[in-house]
Amino acid sequence: MTTHTELSGTYERVDSLHLMPGWARKQRSIWPEPEPTLQPALWRFAEARKALDEFGDSVTTESPTDAAIMAERRNLIMVNPAPGNVYATSRNLVAAYQMILPDERARTHRHSPSALRVALDIDPGTYTVVEGTRIAMADRDVVLTPNWRWHGHGNEGSRPSYWIDFLDVPLVQHLESMFIEWYEDGFQPIVRRDDESPLRLRPGAILDPGVSQVADIGDGHIPSIGLQLHQMRQAEGKHRPKSTENNHYIVLRGSVRFTVGGAIEDVLTYGDLLTVPCWHEHSWEALEDALVLRVSDEPVMRALEFLRGPVWELPPAGSAAQE
Repeated sequence: MTTHTELSGTYERVDSLHLMPGWARKQRSIWPEPEPTLQPALWRFAEARKALDEFGDSVTTESPTDAAIMAERRNLIMVNPAPGNVYATSRNLVAAYQMILPDERARTHRHSPSALRVALDIDPGTYTVVEGTRIAMADRDVVLTPNWRWHGHGNEGSRPSYWIDFLDVPLVQHLESMFIEWYEDGFQPIVRRDDESPLRLRPGAILDPGVSQVADIGDGHIPSIGLQLHQMRQAEGKHRPKSTENNHYIVLRGSVRFTVGGAIEDVLTYGDLLTVPCWHEHSWEALEDALVLRVSDEPVMRALEFLRGPVWELPPAGSAAQE
């Protein structure tokens, strides 16, 4: 039998051919269950808002003046604190707090990643333009921008507006399918107005008032991002065993105590965001009547048949769920 030492020349030769013996991998490629590298983490709306206000006029989304910094968007990306991560909030999604000032527009562009906005504190004069259609925004709205749609934002009001962006940029980066294009004239002209657009999701028009309820929203407009509203009564609790989707929770009303294994136990209030990577057991309890938006990559996991662990049980259409 040829010894390992005698095969050293063969090992060196196959290495030079960019070949690797499967029995001598440089690192593991398959393991018995998920080993997430990103961490549970939370961000406070009040802290991000204060920082955005401080950047204010020093960062502009339009033509820079004096020493102002030109930015595509005035936003603060929620970077997961896991070692080595420099961008993503979770494995397949990125979230950011964004502010737009009065009499300001964020120029029109389109890109292969899909996006959505979770409106937090919106002046009535604030809007998004998608493919030339102006869509109003109001507190707690979710406004969708499916991939490769021209979109920009504007604020004709008297005070700044704030929201959370979600995009599937990390997923598109991994798939190496990234494209972006800028509108030639800066801001796409508005050709119509549709404040009842199917791209504008309004929890008050979806949920029954005062009832514990779970509702999927979005109607498949963005196939890579799942959206689910949880309307909870005071003292109602929920538990989520380990599963393969990555979850993000935003409190849109009330206060909620979240527990993520031994990593996090904290109370979230309006506009705060918690990310829970895959394979982390977690639970939450409403300290008062509350509304929570869950944003996840569950549709991707389901479509690829990678979804493992319990699925979210939903009631039949038109009924309320008591959990």
